[in-house]
Amino acid sequence: MKYRWLFLTLMVMSSCSKSLILTNGSNTNFVIVVSRDAGEIELKAASEFQRLLALCSTVELPIIKDDEKSGSHEIVIGNTNRGISQKVDDLQRDGFTIQTSSKKLFIQGGTEKGCLYGVYTFFETYLGYRCYSPSVFKYPALEQVTVPAGIIDTQVPVNLYRNTYYEITNDPFYADWHKLKTLNARSWDSPEWGMFVHTFNRLVPYNRYYNDHPEYFAMVNGKRGKELAAYLPGWRPQLCLTNPDVLQIVLENLGAMMKEKPDALYWSVSQGDSDETFFLNCTCDDCAALDRESESPSGSIIHFINKVAQHFPDKMISTLAYRYSRIPPKAIIPAPNVNIMLCTIECDRHIPIENDTSVASFHSDLEGWSKLTDNILMWDYVVQFHNLLAPFPNLRVLQPNIQYFVRNGVNAHFQQGNISKGGEFCELRPYLIAKLLWDPDIDFQAVMTDFLEGYYEDAAPYIAQYIHLMHDELEKSGLKLIIYANPADHAQDGFLRRELMDQYDSFFDQAENAVMDKPDVLERVKTARLPLIYSLFEIAKRNGAEETSVFIHTDGIISVRPEILKKLEDFQQLCSKNGLQTMREGRWPPDEYCERLKSFLISVTNN
Repeated sequence: MKYRWLFLTLMVMSSCSKSLILTNGSNTNFVIVVSRDAGEIELKAASEFQRLLALCSTVELPIIKDDEKSGSHEIVIGNTNRGISQKVDDLQRDGFTIQTSSKKLFIQGGTEKGCLYGVYTFFETYLGYRCYSPSVFKYPALEQVTVPAGIIDTQVPVNLYRNTYYEITNDPFYADWHKLKTLNARSWDSPEWGMFVHTFNRLVPYNRYYNDHPEYFAMVNGKRGKELAAYLPGWRPQLCLTNPDVLQIVLENLGAMMKEKPDALYWSVSQGDSDETFFLNCTCDDCAALDRESESPSGSIIHFINKVAQHFPDKMISTLAYRYSRIPPKAIIPAPNVNIMLCTIECDRHIPIENDTSVASFHSDLEGWSKLTDNILMWDYVVQFHNLLAPFPNLRVLQPNIQYFVRNGVNAHFQQGNISKGGEFCELRPYLIAKLLWDPDIDFQAVMTDFLEGYYEDAAPYIAQYIHLMHDELEKSGLKLIIYANPADHAQDGFLRRELMDQYDSFFDQAENAVMDKPDVLERVKTARLPLIYSLFEIAKRNGAEETSVFIHTDGIISVRPEILKKLEDFQQLCSKNGLQTMREGRWPPDEYCERLKSFLISVTNN
């Protein structure tokens, strides 16, 4: 159920003339009240309310327990004996309610972080606080802290799991402020997840079992394991899912892992990653029979996963619908505690997925899974993995895609951004996605404008012009925007052609001039410009000596333009200063990239 309480809040506020005055200068009659049995989250929520209010008012309110005498002016945090009529169960895990009267403020949350999310929402919505990034947190200085009396603001998210997989979400405060879940980039573990994805080899390690038991592993074209690897370069060890010993090993190893991490709810039992060219699922007689009956390789997978889920009824067993397993099965239904992790890796990003007729098979797969289960996690991809710093004008499809997923029964999201530090708009994009995952129906343009004005300040209008023109030109070009591409693909007839690059540079020149007296903001603007410089380099690598924006031809001699060498030097220094880690997923640290680029420039001029 999707609650649309913001509209109700505005109605109540507009009809109420009274105000709740929390502080007046250094004066206040308020105390913060928590239950004498308050848990960790409620205590943190109260402490954060105390800390955040002191930032704008310099007033630090005392925190008392609800077994003390009730006062006339109270800020009641969590489930207390001062309670309101709202039931905690109605708020589910992360929902909350904010309510005010003429003398009291109540913030109550669901069973997990709802209370903390309610505190942060109160300061963001009603007092104008903003967390644009871990290092850019803004709040007003107020002589009097006043909010309307009569607020009734109840929010319960439609999406139960919300992850943008961006490096900045490693900051705990940022993640909690934006109501996001976190995931360790190396171990793929988190408080919610015992194991995240591609876990077959962790559960039945190939190096441990293959020599003695090759029958544990997938048969493809009559071959298994090492025989497959000899002629399939994209091969990854998959399992034979109808072998009873494989099931027993998975149950034993998974059970042992659960004992080490008893609080984790989600446990992935899922296929290894693989090259899209190869169908590497097991085709032994028993597995093939299940898949034929189900009209999809997902048949043998769901048959196996259901057996695992039966042994762990209090856990959520997650598995992939990815590449060869994306098609839903015809003859089997996932158990209630089986989570389907459906992936959009084959989809493009130049138009909303729902409107893209070239991915009609994905449409039918999503609709098919949604008829089988209401337990779907969408794994979407929101950056260009082969070139993490490249301009990637997909902002206009973020909202329609998330809305489309939700309409088709998705209630959990892994929006895979850039978990290594840096990347194109690595503060703006996760900010927008976080807002959408909490409420898919936000005023997207208003939220983006608020971010640009808060983060880039006086440079915001020029950054906005850059964003809008880039998206307009992508749409006009008719070219696809894919996650495995290069800026040079859009250099001839697309949004990165020469005349547009000049126009983008003009926007950034104006943006930098607008904040020249603000060093911190200026660096943010220069960082936002890095993708254009990177694109210039990549286009030159494609065009070679013909790229006259980089090379000069004089009497048959080719040389590098002096300003390009300066750009490269500044580019490398700014990448280093910002801690950028890789230019490509898992590859090319900036220093290595720049050294390779220097070698390329030298090779062209020597020829």
